[in-house]
Amino acid sequence: MAKTTWKYSLREIIIVIIGITIAFSMNKCADNIKDSNLREEYLTNLKSDVEADKIQLNKNIESIDKKLAVCEQMLPLLNTEAEGKMRLMSLVFKIIDYETFSPKDITYKTLINSGDLKLIDDFKLKAAIQTHYSNYNGIFEAYTKHQSLIKDYLGNYMINNADYDQIGSGKLPFNNEVLLKNIVQALKSSYLEKKIVTEKGVESCDVFIDEIDAELNYL
Repeated sequence: MAKTTWKYSLREIIIVIIGITIAFSMNKCADNIKDSNLREEYLTNLKSDVEADKIQLNKNIESIDKKLAVCEQMLPLLNTEAEGKMRLMSLVFKIIDYETFSPKDITYKTLINSGDLKLIDDFKLKAAIQTHYSNYNGIFEAYTKHQSLIKDYLGNYMINNADYDQIGSGKLPFNNEVLLKNIVQALKSSYLEKKIVTEKGVESCDVFIDEIDAELNYL
């Protein structure tokens, strides 16, 4: 009788152990599926964000090219007696506006702040994510520098070195064309810098999108 009870108890213990093992395995499997789905969702959203950033950066490049062309038109006219100088009045207002860049980085920030970056177990992809968003720092620096030139120099010039009453007499309002020419020359250099970092930003987007596509195709 005792022997039968012992066998019965052992069998029950084994059944419980097997049940726990199966339940643990099923939970682990479910967690793995959940993590895989979440990882795929993150990657899909990151790709969508970066594609939107690329569109914005390409539009900025087009705008910068137009501003560079305006600078090229202005420089030969400033501080000269060249014909057609009155065009300067319309041209100068075309370069007062400046491009901005606001990346769609909510997905990236969520990935970092939530600690879910651990879901990206591919080291190369993880490095690509961090490298890409670090590359945006160069864009921000160049854009901030250019914005300061516009506000602190060209904007200040248009307020303190222009007599707009002269326009009524058919004359340009600029009191110091040498200073304005120097400002435009500085802006031209700043636009070239902006264009370079913006093009690098587009290249970074392309590389990052390729990395994401490779991972999504693997999943």
